[in-house]
Amino acid sequence: MLQIAICDDVVEQTFMLQMFIREYFERDHAEYRLSIFSSGEELLQNVRQLDIVFLDIEMPGQDGIETGRKIRYMNCKCRIIMATVMVERMKDAFFIEAFRFIVKPFDCSEVMEALDACMKRVLGSAHLSLYYNRIEYEVHQSEIQYVVTYDSYCEYRVKNKMLRSEDSLRKLEKQLDKRLFFRIHRKYIVNMAQVQSYQNGILRMKDVKLPVSRRRKKDFEHAYMEFDLKYR
Repeated sequence: MLQIAICDDVVEQTFMLQMFIREYFERDHAEYRLSIFSSGEELLQNVRQLDIVFLDIEMPGQDGIETGRKIRYMNCKCRIIMATVMVERMKDAFFIEAFRFIVKPFDCSEVMEALDACMKRVLGSAHLSLYYNRIEYEVHQSEIQYVVTYDSYCEYRVKNKMLRSEDSLRKLEKQLDKRLFFRIHRKYIVNMAQVQSYQNGILRMKDVKLPVSRRRKKDFEHAYMEFDLKYR
């Protein structure tokens, strides 16, 4: 589930931004959790799990620029969208590698564009059309635990259920986020974010153990270490 935050001390602006964010994710059927903070100090106490934060530059006490510097140190994968009424302060935000800038009062299309850009960078944000009991569901790739491949179809473990698609393995491998998924065996593709431990060719997930084939073992270990360093 995506973790998103707004940090702004102006209630009216926060309310408007909440509406735009809710509209965006409800349109795309994405699961998300939205948290609201009124100060940089409060945000930093909860920043380690965040994927996207809308951060006001002008705040009493610790401003958005100083807060952004600390976010970079504490959670380098978090995408920071800076919000300001003072365009000249955008220069300051370059030093904290802000991902996008939006100007107050907020414009819906500008917020949507910023979210679109962020979602392209967030691991597993793209979705797949999968079926359960012949009913179609849009599932974000990050929700998939692992995939079992067969000759003419694939099964996907998602939240204790097995969903299905008629896609070929070749098509599936083109669709899946390569930063997140790895084919450990001719039969299995796993979401590395959901691997709890790995040892001696066996990886453990929530309630299953899966074998890594001897031929793919070295490549998987390299990919898993790289994933751990970059994205965990």
